[in-house]
Amino acid sequence: MRGTVRRGALLALMGALLACTSPGDSPLHQASGREAWIPAPQTPFSDYVLENESRIREVLSTYHYADQENPFGSGYPLERVVAMRAPYEMRNPASACPESVAVSKRQGFLLIHGLTDSPYLLRGVAASLLEEFPCALIRGLLLPGHGTLPGDTLAMRHADWLSVTQYGVDSFRGEVDALYLVGFSTGTSLSIRYADAHRDDELLQGLIMLSPALAARSDAAWLSPYARWFSAWLGRESEHDAARYESFSMNAGAEFYLLTRGLTDPDFEPLQVPVFMAGSGDDTTVNMEAALEFFCTKAPVDSRQMLWYRAEATDSGPSSMCTGLQVVAAEAPEQRVVSLSHTSISMPPEDLHYGLDGAYAICLQYGDGSPDFQTCRNDPTQTVYGERNLGSEGRHEGKLVRRGSFNPHYDAMLEAVGCFIRDDC
Repeated sequence: MRGTVRRGALLALMGALLACTSPGDSPLHQASGREAWIPAPQTPFSDYVLENESRIREVLSTYHYADQENPFGSGYPLERVVAMRAPYEMRNPASACPESVAVSKRQGFLLIHGLTDSPYLLRGVAASLLEEFPCALIRGLLLPGHGTLPGDTLAMRHADWLSVTQYGVDSFRGEVDALYLVGFSTGTSLSIRYADAHRDDELLQGLIMLSPALAARSDAAWLSPYARWFSAWLGRESEHDAARYESFSMNAGAEFYLLTRGLTDPDFEPLQVPVFMAGSGDDTTVNMEAALEFFCTKAPVDSRQMLWYRAEATDSGPSSMCTGLQVVAAEAPEQRVVSLSHTSISMPPEDLHYGLDGAYAICLQYGDGSPDFQTCRNDPTQTVYGERNLGSEGRHEGKLVRRGSFNPHYDAMLEAVGCFIRDDC
């Protein structure tokens, strides 16, 4: 009976997609031919960074900056956007590393961004980690299909994301004694996949998962591998965000589903590596209850911690409690924050792009160019920050809702991360 229902749903969706599919994508929604580079094993990380910087620069110059001086707005020259989207390495000079720390365990952090995002989404976290651990080596990956233009998501495959994750981990061998994978959204599922496939890797010492993505929020996600053959896009946008894509391809959803399939199965063997999670109970992108179930049943009881941000306005608490889970109030009235979104967890309020006084506001739910869109983008006095489920008809207590793009509790979260890494909570 269940199979009949699923086939019926599939046929209905395909019919709807065929009816609404439209030809004539803009150049931004076609493959560039210069998608993010997948390096061979043993490639120096500096070469990986330089090659991807070159590809991003070429694509942005051709498709964004050729006809517009400031396609992402004033303050976003080409080289700044290249730096935002490219992979990176951070390390302090030897003189900045205290001798007492230098002789202890050398730490490494590999940061892995989310779907349709770029390395910028974890840049703030990288800087915070380097401040807390001045002797650390920090590297941020760029997943294939990302960083250039949305059309490059049409052919990307999660197997390539896994390959680049493997490359990133291997780049630390011989340079650090302890490695932590720091993932945001899809980056968390890649971290779990690596940990599951390399359970004897002594280099790996912990997973730090922000907005953990173990399953999509939509119950229809299983349809995406079939639906991508009938429709290329779930949403096509004009692309105003310098840091990430705003368009979303059907293939992106399909590859995310294929990557995460099985992570929530009862027979998934529990991990032994320590796990830290932080996410919002209001998250409308991923299934936070799936993350909670994984945390409570698949993470080691004596070395796990989870911050669950609950908003009073939506009563978004967890369905159950377990050892290591802490519920945190999401609100921050002084910063106009009513709830936390999927996109807010990893960003400090001071961020120049997404922060409280940042240059970019997430308002696409009002329709690009509409009066409410313009007000949401440009008038802070008429807006609050929250997830897309906040309020009704796009308003909360009369105010427009900017989708949350920063975490007002960021400092406390990073303090908890530091405690988790040092194991001195």
